Amino acid sequence: LRSIRILPTMAVPCILAVTAVVSATVVSVPFPTDGLVSFWDFQEPSGSFTSKVGRERSVLDETTWNGTVWSSGNPVLRVPDTPPTQPFGPTSAFIGPGQMLHVRNTFTAAPLLNVHGDDAELSVVAWMKPSSRDDNGTADFGHFAGIWSETLSVRTYVLFCPQHSRGRQKYPGNHLDAEVSRTGGTMQPACRWSTSYALGTAVINSSSWHMIAMTFDGSAIRAYVNGSLDYRPPHRLYPGTPCNETWQNPASVATWSTRTTPGSWGPGGAPVSNRTTDFTVGGQFGLGNESGMGHPWSGLVGGLAVFDRALGADELLALARQTGMAPPA
Repeated sequence: LRSIRILPTMAVPCILAVTAVVSATVVSVPFPTDGLVSFWDFQEPSGSFTSKVGRERSVLDETTWNGTVWSSGNPVLRVPDTPPTQPFGPTSAFIGPGQMLHVRNTFTAAPLLNVHGDDAELSVVAWMKPSSRDDNGTADFGHFAGIWSETLSVRTYVLFCPQHSRGRQKYPGNHLDAEVSRTGGTMQPACRWSTSYALGTAVINSSSWHMIAMTFDGSAIRAYVNGSLDYRPPHRLYPGTPCNETWQNPASVATWSTRTTPGSWGPGGAPVSNRTTDFTVGGQFGLGNESGMGHPWSGLVGGLAVFDRALGADELLALARQTGMAPPA
């Protein structure tokens, strides 16, 4: 049995409480409803995961890359959460090696999830616990969630975590990397792979659950961990070169964009005959097509929300507190 009801709150205006009743366990989680596109709590006992709340009830389907082809014969595990350490119910989804979740072709099937446009804003909020394989810092990129294809110039938005390198430069620890692209590809011709991104400093490891978030307000990207801005002072990677790639959080998009396609952000009119506009969790279709898996991520997922507006810092902190990811006020 699941129910949805409105509860009053003093912390954040316009709050929707999602109450899940499972085996006599009641979990009540408040959400800002303004701009909420989709929210998944990953409580389905088997099969696909359906958005429970939001203006678009998108379905995350399971798929697995076995080294040769994609298939649906290796279901994502449901892991009991005992004692409770994440706020949405008694189980979490474990995305294992080679596994991925995806909403097919958001360009036509889930247009609200396909956030793009000159005036668009965005927030992605997730409750996750990465696998221990990422603790040693050997994983270069881990695509956690977003619409992102590396080589077909249809990048839109993505949360990478862990992230411990950019180009030829590496740094210790597994950090949160929030990225958007106004052009669909690299934002500077002099920097082949760089886009607009905010890179944090907090270490995201398997020792605990984390609430990770990104916001884009049309001018700056911000990355948050457990409700706090994960600030990083600006550090230019390649001084003295035309490439202006800079580690920083927040990151101003105005300092990056060359706007090669006026009036667009993200895929816009991207082709819909392939997977380039799939919203994916746990990886991406390799190199922009279906012939492999790119940037795999592995670990537990307890909740995932996408908004088509930039949540404020006070909203994110309140949400972290209300879900047990930050100390109470």
